[in-house]
Amino acid sequence: MQAFDAKFLPLQEGDLDVTTFMDELIDANTQLEVYKCKLNASKLNQAWFLPTLQKKEALASSLLEGTQATLDGVLVDQTNPNEKDKDMFEVRNYVNAAHQGYVYLRNNSFTIDFIKELHKTLMEGNVRRNKKTIPGEFRTEQNYLGRKKMISYIPPVAENVDSLMKNLIEYINDPQDKLRPLVRTAIIHAQFETIHPFMDGNGRVGRIIIPLCLYKYNQISLPCFFVSEALERDKFKYYNLLNGIRTKNDWGSWIAFFLKTVAQQCKKYIDIIDQINELYENDLELAKTIIKSNKVVDLINLLYTYPIITANIVTQKTDIPPATATRYLNALAEAEILYMDSNKLRNKTFYYYDLLNVLR
Repeated sequence: MQAFDAKFLPLQEGDLDVTTFMDELIDANTQLEVYKCKLNASKLNQAWFLPTLQKKEALASSLLEGTQATLDGVLVDQTNPNEKDKDMFEVRNYVNAAHQGYVYLRNNSFTIDFIKELHKTLMEGNVRRNKKTIPGEFRTEQNYLGRKKMISYIPPVAENVDSLMKNLIEYINDPQDKLRPLVRTAIIHAQFETIHPFMDGNGRVGRIIIPLCLYKYNQISLPCFFVSEALERDKFKYYNLLNGIRTKNDWGSWIAFFLKTVAQQCKKYIDIIDQINELYENDLELAKTIIKSNKVVDLINLLYTYPIITANIVTQKTDIPPATATRYLNALAEAEILYMDSNKLRNKTFYYYDLLNVLR
């Protein structure tokens, strides 16, 4: 095998027959519009559960890289960080990078430096990575996908990375084609993974780019649409179809798969939002009968960012005093809205299992 000779974007005439995935595109666009409407009409402000969905995405993306973690573990780490757990470092870094990208793109366009900063954040600290990886820097030597005797793909030579990435950034910011944003996002993700500009961490950076592109293209109002969970479920098909672009120039099959993934994930998120709305409305009304304070709304809202919570977190994130926060959490536990870890004497941990079950 030789290093792949990647072409510049946009795709050339003849590379793509849009009729091969028109049905998938219509379905994906329809489901994305329904998801956006559901999100905007949600009883709970979408900004409250964006961090929780980001953690769910971070976990799924990290699982694709071999990280061993669970959603409950990630949410416990959010409340009581474990600085020795390498798996949690990777998930935490992913969440930080996703948020960093959202903040930056509110007022800026994609740049090479922006992509490098995302990578730097992902690779920070005590994470497992290729020893030759320099966080935030493109590779200067050849990398490979697979193992020594089972190499599945050899990315472009290092000398071509800068020009290919410059072309990709130009395409993201000023695409010279008439493709729909979802199709363009599929192409961008595949091209990034094909270039494989870093020694390590390319999959994670590439998957973060997906919601950030959709956000920049005004397809979603917040970058809270993630596909790593669906890709992790079909990961071998995902990798094979990306390789099909390189070996057979088969863009159509990859784009059709990506659009199906978008539609499936939209349907899942629509169901999650419906369940969250019902849960939020019911538990808020019940909590108001238990806690006679206007702070009850702040507390219930906070549970959708911290489904696993302590009194310390309540005090840090609201202006509810520590003793009052403990009393409120105990009252919600007595009403079986929350369930507490009774093994702890101090700073007990409370679990919002009804929400956790929806997210799981």
